[in-house]
Amino acid sequence: MGLFNATAFLKGAAQEGLNMFNKAEAIGEEGLENLKAARAEVNEEIKEVKSKYDKAIQVADNAGGGAFAKYLINTRGYDYLADLSTATEESLQEELGSLKTKFNALDEKDKARFADGDFSEFVKADYDKEVEALKVNGGLVNTNNLGVATANTLGGKVQAMVDRQFEPRRQAIIDTVGGGTLRESKPTAGGFDAIATISAVNPFLSLNYEDARPYNNDYQKWYESSFKDIEGEINEGEVNARIQSALETNGYDIRIDGNKDRIDGKKVTAILNYIATQENVDIEGAKTEILRESYFDEFYPKGSYGNGYLAQGRMDRAAGAGQTDTNTINVTNNFENLDYEGQIEAITLAVREQFNEEISREDAIELLEDMKL
Repeated sequence: MGLFNATAFLKGAAQEGLNMFNKAEAIGEEGLENLKAARAEVNEEIKEVKSKYDKAIQVADNAGGGAFAKYLINTRGYDYLADLSTATEESLQEELGSLKTKFNALDEKDKARFADGDFSEFVKADYDKEVEALKVNGGLVNTNNLGVATANTLGGKVQAMVDRQFEPRRQAIIDTVGGGTLRESKPTAGGFDAIATISAVNPFLSLNYEDARPYNNDYQKWYESSFKDIEGEINEGEVNARIQSALETNGYDIRIDGNKDRIDGKKVTAILNYIATQENVDIEGAKTEILRESYFDEFYPKGSYGNGYLAQGRMDRAAGAGQTDTNTINVTNNFENLDYEGQIEAITLAVREQFNEEISREDAIELLEDMKL
């Protein structure tokens, strides 16, 4: 039986320990190289994200900043605003005009949500979150990545000990990655007011083709999202239901005489045929007239569409109830002393306050002429 060689054993153990340290250091060095490569990739990604945010801030500033700027970011996002920075001035104004109209249609409570807080701090918080996510996803985290089982082995303990020596070098690499400073927000004075919108004074029906295009595009998106089924086909039943609801809500009698629980299809068809004749379109075109006006009534301020067939239905219903009889409109006491534009404005205000109706400028003029008779 051979004798135990303690010297050889200790020498072998020492060599094994040295090998462990060498291996741990090699892993640590490899980790540093991986971090450097990750740093280069993440820096490029951050550069792109910063450019996106800077462009979005520029567009928001040009639109006047403030609550509207926050509304743009919340409803459209930074990518959308950044893309607008390269749009033509005409396209930019079309897009912002459509969004401003929707913003103006919000009630005061919803608007107040966007008015709270500083815009720059709001954007910086979003930016910092996105930068931090890029760092984590890119592997720029200071960790030894040892599992519990590995950490409890001799090799794991050696690796952990060596890792602690590499920790300052890893952290130094990670600390060199940051988002930098975003473009300073400097809202353009009067930028918001300069954006043209549709309203009762400047309704959709008064716009030329180019000015109306963004609103038509938004309507088409709404139409497809509302009525297309899972197979991509238009659900005609839902379309007809929307038309019937819009007609009845706005004063048209579409119920069967003597049976108010049922819709009279012949009455609906007669109304659509009348519209088709007036507009020189087919029955589908008449349906589009009603659908589009009902869309505007839902998503834009009252009167923004103009004197369409639904608006006319409301006016006829009000007239039938005696509500807009010109003899019952209580205008301001000094009405006779107002100039022409002042009288139109007074009539518009009176109808709004007394009958909860928004009328177009044309309707106000017509009422003014009736009052003079």
